[in-house]
Amino acid sequence: MTQQHVFDKFLRADKLPHMWCPGCGNGIVINSLIRAVEKTGIDQNKIVVVAGIGCSSRANGYLDFCGLHTNHGRAIAYATGVKMHDPDLKVIVVTGDGDCTAIGGNHFIHACRRNIDITTVA
Repeated sequence: MTQQHVFDKFLRADKLPHMWCPGCGNGIVINSLIRAVEKTGIDQNKIVVVAGIGCSSRANGYLDFCGLHTNHGRAIAYATGVKMHDPDLKVIVVTGDGDCTAIGGNHFIHACRRNIDITTVA
C-alpha cells in the first residue's frame, strides 16, 4: 500500500489542513501512529482513539477511527472504561503532558498499576 493510500485510509480529509503550529511534533506523532496501525494490520473498526483537551488531543478529530473526546485529564480514565466494556477493542490514548502527567497523573499511575491493555501516546 502506498504511503498516500495509508493516509487516505486513516485520516479524515475533510478536517485537513490541521491546526497545529509549524514545527509542532503532533504531526510526527500522528504519522507514526498511522504507520504503526497499518503495520499491525488491526481492523480500523476495532480501534478506539481516546483524547482529552489540548493540542495533542486534537488528533482525535483528524484520525478516522472510533473516537472519544473527553474531559481534561480524564482520557485514561475514559479509556479504561472503554477497555473494560469491550476487552477486544484496541484502545489508544493520545494525550499531552497536562492530560497525562499533571491533572491526569493519578489516572496514568493507576492505569499502569492495573496493567490493562491500553496504549498511551504522549
